[in-house]
Amino acid sequence: IASTLASAISLQCDWAVDVIKERLQVQQSATSVEGSHYTGSFHALKQIVRTEGLKGIYKGYWATLASFGPFSAIYFMMYEQFKSAARERKGCQDGDLPLINLVTSSCCAGALASWLTSPLD
Repeated sequence: IASTLASAISLQCDWAVDVIKERLQVQQSATSVEGSHYTGSFHALKQIVRTEGLKGIYKGYWATLASFGPFSAIYFMMYEQFKSAARERKGCQDGDLPLINLVTSSCCAGALASWLTSPLD
């Protein structure tokens, strides 16, 4: 639950930046269709809020959150499982686990969480 809540909060902070960045990246093809051209980030933000309202900044937020929440939950659960298995193999405490085992645990947890949640993306 905590990882899902953390994802929701962090995604709210990052989402507006991503929407503006993506609109700026695709504006060449959208210019002929919509007739708008953003001159920069702040101009894009003002235009989006003016024409679409604040909800224009958060288009697609809930769909993305639907995949980020499960990803975070699976990631942290599997990260702890992989760390626990590494501790048992090494016969050491959590604080004594070598960095390579922490990195490997993180990579494996991330790969597994990505694979399991890719249909949600």
